[in-house]
Amino acid sequence: MQDANSPEANKTSPQSQSQGQAGPIPQAPETDAGAQQVIVIGAGISGLASAWFLQQQGYEVLVLEASACVGGNLQTVQHKGCQFERGPNSFINNRQAMADLIKGAGLETQLQLANADAHRRFIGKHGELVALPTSPKEGITTKVLSWPGKLRVAWEPFVGKGCKEESIAEFVQRRLGKEMFDWLIDPFVSGVFAGDPHKLSVQAAVPRLYALEKNHGSLIRGAIAKMRAARQPADSTAETKLDGAMMTFKGGLNQLMKSLAGQLLNPVQTNTQVESVSYSQENGYLVRSGDAIWQAEKVVMAVPAKQVARLIEDLPTPNEALLQRAQEHLRGIHYPPVATVSMAFNKHQIKHPLNGFGALLPSKEQKQILGALFPSSIFTGRAPAGQHLVTVFVGGGRADSQRHQGQPSVMQLSEAERLGVVLQELDAYVGISGQPLWSQESYWPAAIPQYELGHLRKVADVDAALEHLPGLYLRSNWRDGVALGDCVEHAQKLALRLVADDAGDGLYA
Repeated sequence: MQDANSPEANKTSPQSQSQGQAGPIPQAPETDAGAQQVIVIGAGISGLASAWFLQQQGYEVLVLEASACVGGNLQTVQHKGCQFERGPNSFINNRQAMADLIKGAGLETQLQLANADAHRRFIGKHGELVALPTSPKEGITTKVLSWPGKLRVAWEPFVGKGCKEESIAEFVQRRLGKEMFDWLIDPFVSGVFAGDPHKLSVQAAVPRLYALEKNHGSLIRGAIAKMRAARQPADSTAETKLDGAMMTFKGGLNQLMKSLAGQLLNPVQTNTQVESVSYSQENGYLVRSGDAIWQAEKVVMAVPAKQVARLIEDLPTPNEALLQRAQEHLRGIHYPPVATVSMAFNKHQIKHPLNGFGALLPSKEQKQILGALFPSSIFTGRAPAGQHLVTVFVGGGRADSQRHQGQPSVMQLSEAERLGVVLQELDAYVGISGQPLWSQESYWPAAIPQYELGHLRKVADVDAALEHLPGLYLRSNWRDGVALGDCVEHAQKLALRLVADDAGDGLYA
């Protein structure tokens, strides 16, 4: 998918240095007095949202993107009357920053709410799809947990607090029991992180869950307190109601990305691989791509962790060992591969009505697919009448575990072989006759960063190694949350932090 913004159209496009001779160093364009110049590296959601919020604060911003289009993994595809996402499918309306971004970008009329069926979610259990409970009453009657499992959950308020950093698996089994972990939390982790709950840190990966124990001594007591608080009268000054609704845009999530890029005063420079970043007090930051060099007072690195490790290589440091440790931490953040396989079927080909958001498969089901979304049931207009649109996810931490155990991994198969596995395993739960009308695979070799045990300490080490550098900021989904809302919220905080830093009362972000 090509972005409409042409790099050549940018009035601040870099000038080449001929024959390796020192040439003029192009700068971001002149602005009104007092405006600061910022270069953002990366045009995913973190980079574009950061650039947009910074521009709203009066900064002149230039975004450099290595690929041919903006959006990162937020890519929407139109194919044979269907519209599907190659990466994330939707977002939850629970962040003021996201509401601010949508309103400021003029996209409120383009919002699309999920259908009522999207509230229904399934898990696979013993070869069939079981609907998850949506109310306390359904929680009592659900088939997802046995009566001993339900009683173990009810005992949760009497469980003491933990005293060390725990994995999600350790935390949930200690508080809620193994059955709750096996059938509900394990598939949830696969759906959100495509990760291994035995490796992910509960404090880093699901801080809100951890905070319930920390602040209330119990998940159940904490959840009740939050529900009571939510029933309080809404703030009359709030402009947007954060109702927790599931949303997307009529043109898909990439519509947001193209809109943000299009509203930047300086067009995004695509096909621009940043090779190095250097800093001196005299020149500020010099950002190099091929023969081109840009100069800026501030740099925002909104790229994956391994790229940050490479880009900070040439930065000055008073402590070489600390910088090297930071680079090791960044290189060590694991991004497992994930593939999404989108398919269309005639409705009569599938026995199950697919009347829900989708289905997740716990590890105990011993399947290679992580789960499936039913986009044509979630949002209106995602498939022609009479068709189902299905997107299946494979890979992630589950594939890693299979490979480490000496089992063949679905990610090592060819695309055609992987499609065969997807159809066979999906058929076991929804009943498929015949072949899909079409299928498309999107393979992400480095998909979602894994917040494994020790992650928060590693991020703190990275910050400590760079805190002496004024005007350097790191924003991406390898820190502060992987969800779309997390990235937007911290992009807004970044813009406010730059304002505070320039006023002399801020700290490194």
